[in-house]
Parts: sequence; structure tokens; C-alpha cells
Amino acid sequence: MTEIIRAKNIYLEYNGKELLDISELTIYEGERIGLIGNNGSGKTSLLNILSGNLKSDGCQVSHNGKVVLIPQILPKQSVDISTFNYWTSIWQINYKSYEHMSGGEKTRYRISQAFAEQAVCIVADEPTSYLDRNGVELLIQQLEYFPGALIIVSHERYFLDSMVHKIWEINNHDIKEYYGNYSDYIEQKRSEREQQGKMYQMYINEKQRLKQAFESKKEKASSLDSKKIGKPSKNKTKQDGRLSGQRPVSSKEKSMNKSAKNIEQRLETLEEVTSPEMETKVIFRQSKAIKLYNDYPIIGDNINKRLGEHHLFEDASIIIPLAKKVAITGGNGVGKTTLLRMILLGDEAFTIAKKARIGYFEQQNYMSSSKETLLEFLLEDSDYKANELIAMLIQIGFEKDDIKKSLYQLSGGELTKLMLLKMLSGEYNILLMDEPSTFLDTYTVSALESMMKVYEGTILFVTHDNTLIDNVADIIYEVKDRKINRIKG
Repeated sequence: MTEIIRAKNIYLEYNGKELLDISELTIYEGERIGLIGNNGSGKTSLLNILSGNLKSDGCQVSHNGKVVLIPQILPKQSVDISTFNYWTSIWQINYKSYEHMSGGEKTRYRISQAFAEQAVCIVADEPTSYLDRNGVELLIQQLEYFPGALIIVSHERYFLDSMVHKIWEINNHDIKEYYGNYSDYIEQKRSEREQQGKMYQMYINEKQRLKQAFESKKEKASSLDSKKIGKPSKNKTKQDGRLSGQRPVSSKEKSMNKSAKNIEQRLETLEEVTSPEMETKVIFRQSKAIKLYNDYPIIGDNINKRLGEHHLFEDASIIIPLAKKVAITGGNGVGKTTLLRMILLGDEAFTIAKKARIGYFEQQNYMSSSKETLLEFLLEDSDYKANELIAMLIQIGFEKDDIKKSLYQLSGGELTKLMLLKMLSGEYNILLMDEPSTFLDTYTVSALESMMKVYEGTILFVTHDNTLIDNVADIIYEVKDRKINRIKG
């Protein structure tokens, strides 16, 4: 097989924290690799290193052809949509400024630029972000015909299952390789956890057995010793000498002490096995002071909206029942984000419960320069205790050492999940969530699903993540042809 990329001595630190320490990586022609890891583990940095967009001291990267990166966000100076070609046509890029494109349109543009480069390898950082279902299917179709190598970071589990045949997991700053697609990887991880649990239980049992054996031998040796106290020695000489008052130790007692010593040494050299990670359970509680009693806290009727010449809604309607998880789907640019903002701003087309307290998560690349710690940030405007918030942080993928970090030290993905947790733990009874899974790692998306399902309030969320919809939504609305159609629930 032809080598496309070879990289050696990949080492990277960020804010004094070691991110990557990889001795060597090789990518071959035609490979389809999914890159997996927690937010902040260095996935984006590794893609930038492999594509040649980031230099790391001592790192050697060689390319056998052109390697192109599809970034999460294009640098402002690189945005030029004045040139149209075959790929912009395929991806239906209409002439408008990049700033006025929807999230899905910007993703389509970034993909079209990458395909136009005639690369031997495409390195893609969240290429399905904000894409509607048709966009994801088009991307899968185009990549299936792409003859070069692919390295993909994505939170879209369906997309990974369709595209990759190998998973690279960033684990302890290095790469651990698994063969198969994302579902195969999950099954292998499950098997690893089961095996780890069995090995840990064997270790605990053996450690306990050795401790009991040690205590038993010491007790028996001590018992033999006590029986001999006060008894004259059979071997005592007629002439008392300097040592004549000492009691000789019996061979049986010597044997017991020796056995105890051997067991103690086995205990000391017993190889420790760590326990498998336990899932943290989070219980949300809602203050009685903000509890809603309306059966339908949000009702929209005769919804009409234009953005310039673009007619988004015409006499549309929507009803949101109390405490339900409601998904909003539809193509790019049909008005899903606009619908959430109309509710948030109290548009006249909507009747909203008087006691509604609405939290809003918007789609953006979060950044912060604050020196406030994660815990300090979450404790503001929340009636949860510190230990409850720490449990939530751990469930959503933060480590205990991360809790004392300042916000400015977090990656974009880490800030995104912190903002989600801020909203979930806030004093709200209705949550509006616009593409909540974008920029999150696959572990965090699974944790987010669990948290959304047990949340006591009402959630209205826009997403193109089919797995998130299947696992969370009680009701599904589709925005199409200027209407809001209920298709499930």
C-alpha cells in the first residue's frame, strides 16, 4: 500500500498540559480513519499537524501528494466565494457573503473548497456540522467515490458508521487503534470494560485471599509462641550460659513466620489492576418556584416570517407540550434557528406561559478569556450544590483535575459542553437548544442524551443528528414548505 502521510515524534502541549505524545503515525492510500477522543484531547491539533497547518517542535511530517484540511471554521482571510466551479455547483453554493450563510451553507462551502483541491488525502474536522440529512447523504456519496485517504473527526455517529473502517482513539496522549466502524469500536470498548471488570475482580479477590492467608499464618505463629511462654527448654544445658534464659524457636513456628513473610512479599509484588470507570448518575431537580402547570407552555399560531426576500413561514403553527423533548428538523436555511429566536424574543405569533423561564443555547464556536474556574462559573445563578455540579461535570466528560481550570484554558468543545451544562443546571423550566451536539465528542453526545432524557423541564431542540433525535425526542416537527409539520408523537 502507498504511504500518503508519515508523521514522527508528535508532541504538543497547551497551557502547560500535555496533549499529544505519539511516536509515529502512517496513513495509507484509500484508508478511512475516524479520530475519536474527549473534547480537549487534541483531535483538532492532530489534524492540523497531519495536514501541515500546525508545526510542532521536533515533529516530522511527510506527504506523498496534496493533503487538504476541512476545518471547523474558515479563517476570515481565506473566505472568497467569488469563484464558482463544479464543486460549488454540486454543493449548491449560492452567491452571498460568507457571513450571511447559515451554518449548513458554510459547511457546504468548506467541503466544496476541499474537493476542488484534487487532494490525495482529506483531513476533515466535523464535516457534518449543521448539515441537514440531504447534506450528510451527499457528503457520504461524494466521499465514497473519493479515491484518496480520509481522516475524520465527527460527532455524527451515523456518518462515522457509514464512512470509516478504522478508529484512532486518543488515549493517554497516544493513539490506540481499533478496526471497524464506530459501532464496532463501541462494542470493542464494551468488551474491554467487561474484561477490565473481570480482571479487577480477580485482583481484588486475590488480594483479599493473600491478606487473609497472611493474617492466618501470623496468628498461628503467634499462637505457637504464646504456648511456649513459661515452659522450660528441653535442650537447656546443665551449665547456665549467657543465652540459657532464651527460648529456642521451634521449627514449626519458623515455618509459619517464613510462610507469612512469603505471602507478604507476594502481596507487595501483586500487580495492581485499576477498576473500570463507573457511570456517574445525575438527578435533575426543578425548583417548585419555577414549576410550570400549563399543559402547553408554548403555542404558536399564524406564524409568518420573512428574512429579506426569503419567506420562511406562512400561517404555520406549533404546539409544545409540558415536559416533552421536542426535536425540530428540516433542511438548511428553512428557518429552524429563526423559529427558536422568535420564541425566545416573545414574537406575537406565540403564546408563552407567564411563568416560563427560558434558557437558550445557540450554535456558535464558544471562546472565553475568563479566569473564573468551571465550578465558580456553574455556581452562579444555580441552586445546585458544588458536589452536584461536580458530578454533572464528570458525567459530561470532564476529569476531576479539570474542575479547578479557568475558562480561558478550555478548548472550544470543552466550552461548548460547559455552556450546555450551565443551561441544564440553571433556573429554567424551558430550554431552547440549537444544534447542541455540534463540536462535541461522541462520548459527550452520549452523556448529553442521558442528561436531556432525565431533565424535568421542557426541551425544544434543533438538530440534524439522527441518533440524538432517535434517542431523545418524544415529538418531532419538520420545517418544510413554510410549514411546521408534526411527523412523530
